[in-house]
Amino acid sequence: MAPLIQQEADINRTPHRAAPLIAHINLARGYRGGERQTELLIRELASQGIRQRLVARQGEPLIVRLADVGGLERFAVGGIVSATRALRGVSLSHAHEGRCVQAAALAGRIYRIPYVITRRVTRPLGERRITRAMYRNAAACVGLSSAIAKQLDSYMPDSKAHIIPSAFTPFRVNNDTVKALTRQFGTGPIVGHVGALVVRHKGQTVLIETARVRPGVQFVFVGSGQDEQRLKALAEGLDNVHFMGQVEDVASHLAAFDVFAFPSLFEGLGSILLDAMYLSLPIVASDVDGIPDIIKHEDNGLLVPPGDPQAMTEALDRILGDQALQQRFALRNRSVIDNFSATAMAQRYHELYRSLLGTEL
Repeated sequence: MAPLIQQEADINRTPHRAAPLIAHINLARGYRGGERQTELLIRELASQGIRQRLVARQGEPLIVRLADVGGLERFAVGGIVSATRALRGVSLSHAHEGRCVQAAALAGRIYRIPYVITRRVTRPLGERRITRAMYRNAAACVGLSSAIAKQLDSYMPDSKAHIIPSAFTPFRVNNDTVKALTRQFGTGPIVGHVGALVVRHKGQTVLIETARVRPGVQFVFVGSGQDEQRLKALAEGLDNVHFMGQVEDVASHLAAFDVFAFPSLFEGLGSILLDAMYLSLPIVASDVDGIPDIIKHEDNGLLVPPGDPQAMTEALDRILGDQALQQRFALRNRSVIDNFSATAMAQRYHELYRSLLGTEL
């Protein structure tokens, strides 16, 4: 049974442990791709018997979802100060998102704890001296893709950033749900998208424009976000556009799609692409940032220029009209997906932790 969540008042009573203890920090609100990757890593390392602590924001999904992980110390905190205190006594801390880098850096300064930063986005890093110092003082920086690693190396010359990609989620598909969804969406092939409905990032207006000129194709959006009403307004009158909102059973929705479309305008990697690959879906995605690390044009999918509705339409037409191409992409995705398993990701982090600590975990 997992220990009860330790509140802020308990932190100063946490004893120092001589054996290596890895702390994962994630102070994000909600549960998106970065939090899912944090969960997958913690679960995989726990299965290997590695001692771990999770420092996460009180009441948020991540700390609740990991309650069943045996041996995992869970610290529910309210912010940077309490997160810093929660790192006392650990051997190494791992900052999984931008909000918690400050806590890792403060603990490094106060408690002399080395820290690792995983950078998941290609958004430019701040130019403030304190930001540069936090990254410069990290024991290691990790980028999910070559695009992020290049950005880190540019930000900190000679940083030699590590590249450790995300992992797919080993989904279980409910076949009854898949059948119900395909009936719900109506006739015609189904082009699906999963992601936060934030147009400046995910570029979903491209798919609305494609739906407008391809009325015989069903377009399904899974997710919620600040631009949901804007996208629904753009799709008004289009019977072939479906908004599903936030769903728990992402796997069954993915399995109901014939093609997965991902028109992002920028993207560190796009871990949902790995989930689509895991389910052997043919993919059309933007040729931007870290996406080409996992989707190779004409090899396991098609890449199109970001923000180009015509290119997206032509690529979807090509895949939907060529069953042999669909099968080739599906087979290729099945052949490479094990490179992106949680086991593979955890092994890479395990080796990094061990090299930084100079000892077995």
